[in-house]
Parts: sequence; C-alpha cells; structure tokens
Amino acid sequence: MNKPNIAQTKEQIKKMPKVVLHLHLDGSLRPEFVQQEVQKILGRPVPFKDIKKRLMVEKDCRDLNQYLEKFDIPVKVLQSKAQIERATFELYEDLARQGVVYAEVRFAPSKHLLGGLSYDEVVEASVRGLNRAKETYDIDGNIILCCIRGEENKGDKKSKKNREANEETVKVAKRFLGKGVCAIDLAGAEALFPTKDFEYIFKMARDNNIPFTIHAGEADGPRSIKKALKYGAKRIGHGVRCIDDRGLMKKLKDEGIVLEICPTSNLQTQAVHGKHPLEEIYRSGIKTTISTDNNTVSNTDILQEYEWVLRNTKLNLKDLLMMNIYATQCIFGTAEQKKAIEGRILDFINQYGEQSCEASVGPEMEER
Repeated sequence: MNKPNIAQTKEQIKKMPKVVLHLHLDGSLRPEFVQQEVQKILGRPVPFKDIKKRLMVEKDCRDLNQYLEKFDIPVKVLQSKAQIERATFELYEDLARQGVVYAEVRFAPSKHLLGGLSYDEVVEASVRGLNRAKETYDIDGNIILCCIRGEENKGDKKSKKNREANEETVKVAKRFLGKGVCAIDLAGAEALFPTKDFEYIFKMARDNNIPFTIHAGEADGPRSIKKALKYGAKRIGHGVRCIDDRGLMKKLKDEGIVLEICPTSNLQTQAVHGKHPLEEIYRSGIKTTISTDNNTVSNTDILQEYEWVLRNTKLNLKDLLMMNIYATQCIFGTAEQKKAIEGRILDFINQYGEQSCEASVGPEMEER
C-alpha cells in the first residue's frame, strides 16, 4: 500500500475528530484582538509586529519562567466581561475550524479581577463565550479553573493572599461545576513553587468532588509527578519528565494515568532537551495525549502539533487516533459528551478505513 503524500495526510489530520485537553485561554489570544485592546488602553496605535513579539516566545527561550513572561499583556487585556467572553468564543471558534470536536480550556480567574470583576463574573463571562461557540459551531467543551503556584509558607501577607485566591478558585469551581466548569488545575512556575506546597487545594477538591489535573513534570522532575499522584490526580499536565524515572513510568502505565503532552511548548520551555520523549512515553504503554498548551505564546495550533508528531517520530495517524481515544476516555465532561466524541471517531475510522490511518509522514517525504 502506498503512503499518502503530505497534502493527503494534512487533509486527514484536519478531518480527524480531535480532543484538546490542555489549552490556556490567556496564552491563546488572537494577536489582532490583543492589538485592539492595547491600543484602547494606550490611546495610540501599536504596530502589529510589536504585539506579536510581546505575545510569542523567542526561539532562545531559556526556561518555563521566561516563557510565562508572555502572559503579562494577555492578563492585563482580559479584565472585563466582554473581553473574557470574546476571548473564549474566539478560541473555540479557532478550534472548531481546526477540526477539534471537544476542548477543555483553562485559565486562572484570580488573574482577572483588576477591573473590579468578582470570581463569579469572570467565570460567567467565560462560560457565555463557550456556550455561544457551542451554539455557533460544531464543537463542545468545558472550562478548567486554574489555581496558581506562589509563595505559600512564609506566613506573610503575600503568601496568605495567594492561598486565599486558590481557595476561592476551588469554591467558584464548585459553584459552576457542571455548568460550564468541569475541573480545577494547578499552574505556574513549577520549579520555583513545588507541587508539595499545594496539597490543601486538592484536599478541598476531593472534599467537594471536583475533578482535577495538575501541571507536573514540566519544569520540575519526577518528584512533582509523584506528588500529583499522591494527591489523587488521574491526569497530569505535561508529565514529560517521567522519562527520568522508569519506576514512575511503570506506575503511570499500571494506574492508567493520562499525560497531557504539548510537544512544541515542551521544547520551548526546555522541559525536554534534545529529542522529545513523546514516542518513547507512548510506546511504553502510558496513556498519552497531544495538546498545544498555548496557541499564541508557542505560535502553534493542534494541526501543527499533529504534523510535528508525524514528521519527528515514527508514530502514525492510527497512533494519533489512539491518543484521541485516550483523551476522550479521560475528559472531565459528561458520559453523553464522551459517547458523542466516540461516535465521531468511529465515523472517521469508517470513512477512511483503519489501514489508511497506519501511514506516517516522515521528514524524507516531499510534497507531490
């Protein structure tokens, strides 16, 4: 059987029903939207190239901490109901156009209170944007609310404020659970503020039956993942540093833990050095999924991530389908949402045939 050329494979990638589990709202704003809002704030024109430079990470990014600096302007922009609703709607609109059928978009409501909004108002605005996208496009999804890593143990005003913000985030997640919000997360500078300092968040979540995922094994090593598992996480944001601990990899496989891997972002933040371990992690039997992390900051989208996988590994379209099945199995959505996604994946397989999904596009292939 002849392998399809790149153009044919790209068409299959676009049509493949895709599930995105790990995607930050504030890291995925359209630069045009940011330019409009910044110009309103400053009262003067700002060149588009300057906006893109402030939003997108440089090729020589040294680590996650530098990567996170690209969120400064997006956070300042998203300080009104209209801005938050628009940003959410536009992101889901972009995803629908890329063939994504379900996405869980995450952000930290505590970062969007500078304009006087309450936690509830912030979340309501985002859910409105989500619902408007669901009504307009053939896409489904939910919102994940992020708690933020910060100083927790000094006992001073700053550390107390960070803990109070995280506790309020869990409370608002409880109020909106099943109403557009599906889970919580812990995000931020993992190496500076280790996972072990945030057990209280996940105790609150367990006590309130709130599902959760945890950023771990990105800027910090296997110990961060182990803590996340100890707290009860069944999904791990990134988790690529599991490759440094074979015993941990076996545990992830045996317990059916799902990794939300974002290849381009992992390379940019130096979470991995040299060859990305995606293929090795997947081949080991760990449930591996593909996401983008931040469309704008990383200057990528889910189509580009899939193409990267096919060009830089020996994985094929069938493997990408399997990753979407893993993703579907572990969404924080409802049983009805899972069933609908599974149906769309089966329809895709019936349309293209299982054999056609076994072709991979390596770097040796040229456009024909």
